[in-house]
Amino acid sequence: MRTKKVSDNHPIQLPCTLPSVQFKNLSVSQQSPMKKTSNLLDMTTSTDPTLLLTDYLTISNIKFKEMLLASTSDDISKDALNELLNKEDIFLYIRQLTQLVKKVNYSKLQHEQWSYYYHLGNTEGIWNGRVSKNMADANSMCQTYGRSKMLIQQRQQKYKQQFEQNQNDINEHMKQVPALIDMTQILNIINNLIHKDQYHLRIELERRKTMLQFDAKEHQLVHNFYQLKPRKTTIHSAKIIWKAIHDEQAIRFEMAMFNKWLPFLILPTSYTLQDLQLPNINHIFTQLVFRTRQISTYDLGVQTLAKAEEIVQTYAQKAIQEKNNLLQTRSNHKNRSFFDKIMTTIVDRENNMIQRAQYDIQQKLLVTFNQKQSPLMNH
Repeated sequence: MRTKKVSDNHPIQLPCTLPSVQFKNLSVSQQSPMKKTSNLLDMTTSTDPTLLLTDYLTISNIKFKEMLLASTSDDISKDALNELLNKEDIFLYIRQLTQLVKKVNYSKLQHEQWSYYYHLGNTEGIWNGRVSKNMADANSMCQTYGRSKMLIQQRQQKYKQQFEQNQNDINEHMKQVPALIDMTQILNIINNLIHKDQYHLRIELERRKTMLQFDAKEHQLVHNFYQLKPRKTTIHSAKIIWKAIHDEQAIRFEMAMFNKWLPFLILPTSYTLQDLQLPNINHIFTQLVFRTRQISTYDLGVQTLAKAEEIVQTYAQKAIQEKNNLLQTRSNHKNRSFFDKIMTTIVDRENNMIQRAQYDIQQKLLVTFNQKQSPLMNH
C-alpha cells in the first residue's frame, strides 16, 4: 500500500495491540478466578500459542489426577476413576494418551486457523500489509499485519502433516491399552479435560482472527484518507484526533485491568501484587500513595481509577475539540462535499480504532480473569 508521507514532531513507539499486562508473584490462599501463569496474560507479545498448552507429562501426579477427576462424566464415578488411577501402569498410560490427544487437538486448531487466514485472503484480499515506522507512529497505527500467502500455505501444510502424525501416534498408543480400561469412558474424560484446558487457546486464536480484520481495515482507512490528498492542516488535525483516541483507549485498557484486580483487595485473604505492568495506572497510584495519608489500599485504588477517568476524559475532549475545530473550517473549502468525504474518512478510522480497542480489552479480560464470555459488541 502506498501512502502519502507524513511527519510528526513527537513520534512515539506504538504497540500493535493495547498494552499487555503481567501479574507476577500474585500469592493467594484461596481459589482465584484470575489466572496465575504470567505467560497467559502477556497476550500481545506472545507469538507462540503453545505457551497456552499444559504439558501433561511434566505436571505433578496429584495435579494431573485432579484434572482428570474434575473432567469425569456421568459414565464413570470419581471413586471408580480414582481407584483406576491408583494403578501405576494405567495412570501412566492415561497421562501419555492425554498428551497425545492434546497434540492432535492443537494441530487441528492450528490447521483450522491457517485455513481461515487462507480463506480470508482469497475472499476478502486480506493477506499482509506494511507501512513505514514513521507512518505508523504518526498515524497511531500498527506497522504490519497479516502473513504472506506463501507463508500461510506453508503453515497449512505443516499443521496438516502434524495432525496426521499425531493421529497415527494415538492409533499406535491405543494398541497398548491396559486391561480393565473402558476406553470410551477414558477418552470422554480426556476430551473433556482437553476442551476445558484449551479454552484460553481457543479464545486467543479467535482474537487473532478478529484483530487481523481490524488491523487490515485500519490500514485501508488510513490509506483511503491520504488518497484523498487532504490539506496539510487537515492531516495535522486527523493525526491529533487519532492520537487522542489511541491514548484514551490505552488508558481505558489499563483501567479495565486494574478495575478487575481491585476487588481482590477486599477479600479476607492475602493478595500481593508485584510488577503490575500498567504504566499509567502505576504512575497515578504511586503519586496518590505519597500524597495521601491514612487511607486503605482499596480506597487508593478507587481514587486511582477516578484520576484515570479524568485523564480519559481529557483525551476524549481533545479529540472532540480538534474535530470541532476542523469542522469550523468547512466554509473555507470550495468543494464542501469533498471536505465532508474527508471528514467521514477520519470518523470511520476513529470508530474502527474504538471498536478494535474495545474488542481487544474484552478478550484480554476474558483470558486474564477467566470470565465467561459475554456477547461481543457489534463491529
